[in-house]
Amino acid sequence: MKKRKIMTFALISAGVILIDQITKWIIKTTMDLHQTIEVLGDFFTISFILNSGIAFGLFDDNSSAIKRPLLIIISIIALAIIVYIFFSLPKSVKMSGLAMGLIFGGAIGNMIDRIAKGQVVDFLDFDFPNITIKFLKIHMTRWPTFNVADMCVLAGIAILLIIIIIEGGKAEPAAA
Repeated sequence: MKKRKIMTFALISAGVILIDQITKWIIKTTMDLHQTIEVLGDFFTISFILNSGIAFGLFDDNSSAIKRPLLIIISIIALAIIVYIFFSLPKSVKMSGLAMGLIFGGAIGNMIDRIAKGQVVDFLDFDFPNITIKFLKIHMTRWPTFNVADMCVLAGIAILLIIIIIEGGKAEPAAA
């Protein structure tokens, strides 16, 4: 693997962690819990909440004593998988350092909160169109509140999917 890709991975990860933790610190030190500040009317607000669950607030209302350690263990396993995938990608895959760095940094950012407080600070609150998935009995009238780490994970996954689509049809040259 090229040193440049590893450096990109490390720098992007560190940048995401830094920006994520700074934004969460700003929210915690300047807002009250459950306070909302309108930015673009009701469409976009800054709303300070704590999420003890996983993505999109799933399991937030579960108060099991094993939830926090279990989520930390799952995070550690996910981080190991991210690193494994990064080092397993063919050398020719472009932008893998960026994509995997965003995912890794976001995962670390939320894990820091989970280890330190057992809850993740979320504050970006958008009112996207309502979503209904009948067979799963899901109806959302507002997008779940999220943070910079979540945004970076999703952006990294999107970039990775684009890479897979573009690179998936290309064969890697045979080793000499």
